[in-house]
Amino acid sequence: MARLGHRHFLDAEIGFGGLAGWATHEDDAAVRFGDGHERLPPICFGAHHSAGFAGAAMPTIRRLSFIGLEYAFAPEKAYGMSRGGGFRRQGGLVEVETDQGVTGIGEAFGNPHVTREYFRMLEPMFLGRSIFDFDHVEARVRNAIYHLGVGNQLTSCLAGINVALWDAMARGFGVRICDLIGGCGTTRFPAYASTGFFSDDPDRQLEHMMAEAASHPYAGAKIKIGRGIRNDVERVKLAREALGPDKLLLVDINGAYTVDVALECARAIEPFNIHWIEEPLPPGDFRGYAELRARSPIALAAGEAHHTVRDFRALIDGRCIDIVQPSIPGVGGITEAKRIVALAHAQNLRVAPHVWGGAVGLATACHFLAALPATPHTEHPPHPSMLEYDMSDNELRTKLLETPLKLEAGHILLPEGPGLGIELDRDAVERYRIC
Repeated sequence: MARLGHRHFLDAEIGFGGLAGWATHEDDAAVRFGDGHERLPPICFGAHHSAGFAGAAMPTIRRLSFIGLEYAFAPEKAYGMSRGGGFRRQGGLVEVETDQGVTGIGEAFGNPHVTREYFRMLEPMFLGRSIFDFDHVEARVRNAIYHLGVGNQLTSCLAGINVALWDAMARGFGVRICDLIGGCGTTRFPAYASTGFFSDDPDRQLEHMMAEAASHPYAGAKIKIGRGIRNDVERVKLAREALGPDKLLLVDINGAYTVDVALECARAIEPFNIHWIEEPLPPGDFRGYAELRARSPIALAAGEAHHTVRDFRALIDGRCIDIVQPSIPGVGGITEAKRIVALAHAQNLRVAPHVWGGAVGLATACHFLAALPATPHTEHPPHPSMLEYDMSDNELRTKLLETPLKLEAGHILLPEGPGLGIELDRDAVERYRIC
């Protein structure tokens, strides 16, 4: 694919025009806009990275496939949260191929056997359609199951398809996904360690996990609590001592408490300088969230167990939380996540994508965060957006790619290359495949 200036690319391929202050460019130097600011340009990688879109024909979906994955480990190594533990990690991958040979991949969250059944229902609705038609097909899906609603594994399946289509679009144009969905604001993301799980493994207790997290230059760490106030305080105290006074400490209750207990917990752990409490209440208790937020001395975060923009509208419009956490493989993909972010920013709320799954989902979150504008503090935000980095035993995150995602000085680096910028290790995919 020939290199195109960004305005020409947008005008020709997407139909956007009249962008005030836009300067075209043919090299990788920073572009000066009409407002006087310089910004990173999109990167066009050239046809050698992808089959590319040829001619003026609209690329259509020739093939869709689903791969169910599982990484299982010994039951005695199980780890978990307030609601219980487990000894396997599961997920799915959706692959799309266009009639011009361009491919894309996306991750679906959750039990792959369930997701596969939804995929079989959705596949014929997408085959033969333009790769740009996701919104229209999604509307047909919602209409077809009107009386059942959209959520959980169906939404997860839609997410896998949606991200795969974005990956194919970006690969076809020879640019990164972040360039298509808002522009690349940064290529480095401060990470916080997602760790501190409940575990019966004597070699994997909280003190071991916190020592590991503290040995890396992460912005902070998130631990699991939610099994009683006394236990919460003990765990938070140990974690704060391990991290020291300067790193952020976040806690995750996974929806295990009622309003009164969550408020008691917040007051008990406040002295340990907690950055946020994640999911203190079950996801459907919107009234409880609003009441708790009005009284809690600690900021509240949620979104992992909310699956549609309508769920998030209730959280956001109800002023239920301070930090909005869409999980891209769980909310229906990049398209729905962008709708959620628009709602959050309109209400002046922070956004911190939830990341829990495999390597493809983590790469997707990198591109999403790269395109996320800093708001309302555009130059020196007091709390820069962080990326969750799962430190659990999960080979679907560490072994699935030809080139693993890079960590550098406590930051996750944006993958290089068109689309998601990643390639699957096909031998590894087959090793973990279960359906």
